[in-house]
Amino acid sequence: GHAGQSALLESRILYPRRKEKCLQFFYRLNGSPQDKLVIWVKKDDGTGNVRRLEKLHTITGNIPFSVQTKFRYGFQGIRGDPAKSAGGITIDDTSLTETNCPTNVWHIRNFTSLFNSTSKGDYIVSPVFYSSEGYAFALQLYPHGRNSSSYTN
Repeated sequence: GHAGQSALLESRILYPRRKEKCLQFFYRLNGSPQDKLVIWVKKDDGTGNVRRLEKLHTITGNIPFSVQTKFRYGFQGIRGDPAKSAGGITIDDTSLTETNCPTNVWHIRNFTSLFNSTSKGDYIVSPVFYSSEGYAFALQLYPHGRNSSSYTN
């Protein structure tokens, strides 16, 4: 393809029950550094047609938005420099919920290695998170369970 070419992946028409939405997905950009992933929402234009286009975001993993009329969401991949591309844009595990997006996410890298290097009773501690009210908290994760757990294997 050529630089600037794009492709659009759209959802079916959705009928909201609540105003707040959270679109979550995993993505990987392994093409050109100039590749873009743009997230759009098409809303009811007032005539019953879902065609009023609104740009939500140019890439992150959680997209909060509000819609009260029927709508679609879409992903648009825009090709950067094809000469410097080793791949493309990958989207997976797309989820749309009618709630606020989580404000704290703990990414645990290489969980298989962590699992293989720990035993029952061992734990890791998350970074400090803050609630919307300002409370600080952290989480403990026991990959194999606590010592008091009857769980095995």
